[in-house]
Amino acid sequence: MDSAGLQGMNNTNQCENIGNGDGMDGSPRVAKRPRSPSPLVNNNIPSVDGSADRWGKRRKWPVSAIFIHAGAGYHSTANESIHLEACNEAARISMKLLRSGHSAIDAVEAAIKSLEDKEITNAGYGSNLAIDGTVECDATVVDHLGRSGACGAVPNIKNPITLAKAILIGSSKPLSLRRVPPNLLIGDGAKEFARESGMLLIPNDNLVSKNARDRYIRWREDLKRAEGKATPTPVYDQAANNDYMNETHHPAHRDHTNAILTGTWNEGQPDSPVSVWEGAPSVHASPSSPLHQSSSMAPYASPKSPVERSGPLNFLGSSLSRSKSPAAPKPSPYIARLSSEFLKSDSTISTSSGTNGASLHDGTFSNVFPGDSTFSDNQDPTTRTDVPPSLLKAIEDHKMDDDADNITDTVGAIAIDLSGKIAAGSSSGGIGMKHRGRIGPAALVGIGTAVIPADREDSEGITVAAVTSGTGEHMATTIASQKCAERLYHGTRRGPGGKDVAEDDESLILQGFIVDDFQEHPGVRYSSSTGAIGVMVVKKSPKGYYLYFAHNTDSFALASMSSNDREPACVMSRVGEGSSGVAQGARKIPI
Repeated sequence: MDSAGLQGMNNTNQCENIGNGDGMDGSPRVAKRPRSPSPLVNNNIPSVDGSADRWGKRRKWPVSAIFIHAGAGYHSTANESIHLEACNEAARISMKLLRSGHSAIDAVEAAIKSLEDKEITNAGYGSNLAIDGTVECDATVVDHLGRSGACGAVPNIKNPITLAKAILIGSSKPLSLRRVPPNLLIGDGAKEFARESGMLLIPNDNLVSKNARDRYIRWREDLKRAEGKATPTPVYDQAANNDYMNETHHPAHRDHTNAILTGTWNEGQPDSPVSVWEGAPSVHASPSSPLHQSSSMAPYASPKSPVERSGPLNFLGSSLSRSKSPAAPKPSPYIARLSSEFLKSDSTISTSSGTNGASLHDGTFSNVFPGDSTFSDNQDPTTRTDVPPSLLKAIEDHKMDDDADNITDTVGAIAIDLSGKIAAGSSSGGIGMKHRGRIGPAALVGIGTAVIPADREDSEGITVAAVTSGTGEHMATTIASQKCAERLYHGTRRGPGGKDVAEDDESLILQGFIVDDFQEHPGVRYSSSTGAIGVMVVKKSPKGYYLYFAHNTDSFALASMSSNDREPACVMSRVGEGSSGVAQGARKIPI
């Protein structure tokens, strides 16, 4: 190649200016993608022997990626496409930022903010209400160095993930008198920080969706019946009763049966917005309609349940159940979308049959201390002699129908930007009818969100991020996201006697995490509430970005997209009908 050709290639492949640092670690906030070499430079052909073409093929362009989950729990088949469309839109919005060179933190914020603005998720607008009718939200964001910003039980904030990001940025700015800036603020302190940061404070009424208010009124009546006394007068006692108490409400979930008996409240959405006011069939439909099809409460899956894995779908190992409902919708255009290459793993692990997957926060005493009195998971509470007659009708009224959603609270995202930096975040509206000031896993680093930074002596720069969704108190007991990230980072699982043993199979690592580290933990095993969890983990290595996910809940909604993909890959992973255990899947994004 002549000198003019070499000079031309050097001139045409310079990156654009990337500007100043982002104020946190001096790293560029925007990293422009290098321009491809032009075939003509100064009207001269730079090469006639194909060397320029070969150089272009060897050149590896940076790859960014976004990974999203919209909560683990039970997503009704009737509304599956709505949940996946929410994931799809969040992935697209986030990828636009990543392709333009924005940071992973910006991408995580954008993805979660999109989900917070969707009423169908329990985060931001439309979140569950506290015992007095107030919306209080939690959120966390963690950067590539493991630094975090988080807010908990914060009122009057539409997008708590934005507040968490502001706290993260503020935590890197020195304060006078050598004071240490906070990285976690809660309640009124978080609200005041938001005001000082220029965020708009939203009246509580503007954060309450009709569906959330509807749930709140029904749950409040359940609580009155369960406690046998009047509850404190909440914010919506008058207005909500006048507007909504005369309306016909859909039957609630299986979880409400035991919620009435034990006072344990589900962390998710018992209704879908579509089935309430967006043109859904009337609740007075004929008995043969899906609205009248109900199923009994599913028992808690055995802690030693095998992993549930099917053939290679768009997420390898993702187990999709086959619905028996004659009204099941056609598959969403966002389902079974193949992109990039997928991981190979053993699909011969057997599965048990005859039981359903774990239900969320249902209050069943599936694992108790030896000697404690209990009742069978499969026993119909309406046949029990110790249930007060006044509650029997309420229990019958709260049978689950197939069109109702029961999604655990936390949504999450993990992003990798063009500079190779990773970030993760979570957001949640929390458990329904919670105490004011309750802090959920979405606000706690290492519980709902974790990042293990790359070791400075690691030439491969391997880093892992994890986000979780499920029974928040149990995830706090087990330090869920940090433990899961560490398992995958170090390649270990819990062995005999509680000792760590090496494991090369990532699917076995995830199965072991859910079964041994989570379900078998004494704080979960001997709890009166079910240990439900879904986890999404991303491992960044020189060979690619590896997505792994697993859940013991009925379903888990996820999406992923790389900068080389034309559209997001979305999936509704389901534990197969008639089986129990852990469903999981994976995807590799080559770089």
